[in-house]
Amino acid sequence: DVYIKNIPMVDQGPKGYCAPATFERAMRHAGVPSDMYLLATLATEGGGGTNTRKLYEEVAFTTRSKGGRTARQIALKSLSPNKIKRYIDKGVPILWQMCSLSGYNQVANARTRVRRNVKDWADYATKIAASAEQNAPKLQDKANFHICMIIGYNETTNEIAVSDSWGKNYTIRWVHVNEAEAVSNKGGYVVDI
Repeated sequence: DVYIKNIPMVDQGPKGYCAPATFERAMRHAGVPSDMYLLATLATEGGGGTNTRKLYEEVAFTTRSKGGRTARQIALKSLSPNKIKRYIDKGVPILWQMCSLSGYNQVANARTRVRRNVKDWADYATKIAASAEQNAPKLQDKANFHICMIIGYNETTNEIAVSDSWGKNYTIRWVHVNEAEAVSNKGGYVVDI
């Protein structure tokens, strides 16, 4: 497992503040002071919900002016470890736009529990690849739009590590790349350090 440690947790609570909370986490990790409530105020639409593009523009301005950092929008056509490792290996989490469906969350929770006791990683990799092939088609519903962080990868098991802004229990969860790509909206952001 290769993953970024010590990313600040910002718990969005029951609010639909996944984008402001996730951007705050990335900014604080990059050493730029931030507050999800202020970010939410700057980028909340009239009827509720966050305008992620507007939020990104505000964050890009703030990171340049306060920390000399760069916030960039990136395409995520593939989530395979060899495509995301250039950010993770530098210590830069990826703010990933995806659909947080109940089926996906069940898979992520179960997979994370199971992998704590894995002894034979080759056998585990084979089993989860077969499971992911069955799960992926069931996860492709475009609903429950969400943003969270990709903070790691495992090239042997073809998994990515994901962190949600829902508190300590969601600091790190693991999913197979095929399952992640099934719920991906193919885009995201990075706040470079």
